[in-house]
Amino acid sequence: MSPRTESVENSRPRKRKKAADETPRRRIMVSQMAGASTRCQDTKRTMRRQRSKATKEAKESSPPAKKKKKGLLQRVLTKEPPSSWDIGSGDLRKRNLRRQKMKMMEMDEDREESQRDQSSDFLEKYIELDQLGEGGFGFVFAGYRVEDKLPVAIKRIPKDNVVIKHKDENGRELAMEVAVMLEMRNLSSSLGQSAFVTLLDWYDLDEHLIIVMERPMPSDNLSDYLMENNGCLKDKEAKIILKQLVEAALYLQNVNIFHRDIKVENILIKTTAEGLQVYLIDFGLSCFDDRREHELFCGTPDHFPLDWYVNTNYRAGPTTVWQLGVVLYEIVHRHQFQTSNFLSKKLKISKRLSKNCQDVLTKCLMVDPEERPTLEQLLGHPWFL
Repeated sequence: MSPRTESVENSRPRKRKKAADETPRRRIMVSQMAGASTRCQDTKRTMRRQRSKATKEAKESSPPAKKKKKGLLQRVLTKEPPSSWDIGSGDLRKRNLRRQKMKMMEMDEDREESQRDQSSDFLEKYIELDQLGEGGFGFVFAGYRVEDKLPVAIKRIPKDNVVIKHKDENGRELAMEVAVMLEMRNLSSSLGQSAFVTLLDWYDLDEHLIIVMERPMPSDNLSDYLMENNGCLKDKEAKIILKQLVEAALYLQNVNIFHRDIKVENILIKTTAEGLQVYLIDFGLSCFDDRREHELFCGTPDHFPLDWYVNTNYRAGPTTVWQLGVVLYEIVHRHQFQTSNFLSKKLKISKRLSKNCQDVLTKCLMVDPEERPTLEQLLGHPWFL
């Protein structure tokens, strides 16, 4: 045998000899392994059941998941009734705010347009001239109506000064002065009352309230009229003026209006061939009375009666009578009235006046409001008969 051949033979694996005591290996077929595989599958199946049971129990114990809400467009298309729409409160609030904002913008636009129209209407109808006077709340100018050259008084009140307001029967809020003068205009036309200037027009503009009234011609403010007559009037002339004022105040009382600031500056005197004609003006502090006790301080502080300072309230009738007494005092004396000076006896009723005039003054300026006469009683005083 060649060496090469020997080498090949020596490289072949030799069969292992079995030991005498060696146990023969058992050969297992694949089909015989099914038992072990089945047991593994049973274990996995059991674990899956346990996991499924645990998941089911967790779902049952937890709150139910919320259903996804339908969009508003989808609800409209599916014709769901609006009552079934579950709209979030936040979304609803935003929509409401948008609607309110749009409504306010529309109202602002309407108001601005209305004010432009009112301003144009005023400029077309009236010509404003020189200033006649100035009060605590506004300015008064002379003027005339373009159509017929009727003399008018134009009162301009800054909107910030319109502090007393009134709601009419339709819920519309008006300046109290306008509401009172509208009521007087309606009533005066039927009753023929002429002791008040007539309201012609009024305009609610952005910065001002404009009130247009008739202007009696020729006429003077009673304060100016006194200066032209050496500071005071004679008994006879004073009686004519005061009687007309009492009649005007009684008329206001009967129509439930309380002027609250009757004084010489708020009275016009028109001189005619028939005599003196009195007009009560400036209803800026007036109100509807309703026969109640008033607590809001209105009027001229120097003229307020003692009952206001004692009780911090006042009633229309006694206060009006007191103010008429103050007017009479100032037109028959050459100095101004002050409540504090009168109560301290620094101001006294002149003895040179007629007895009836002195009696009217004494009764009107009684400290106790219950001792003052009513307007009806005052009008029936012998001095006026």
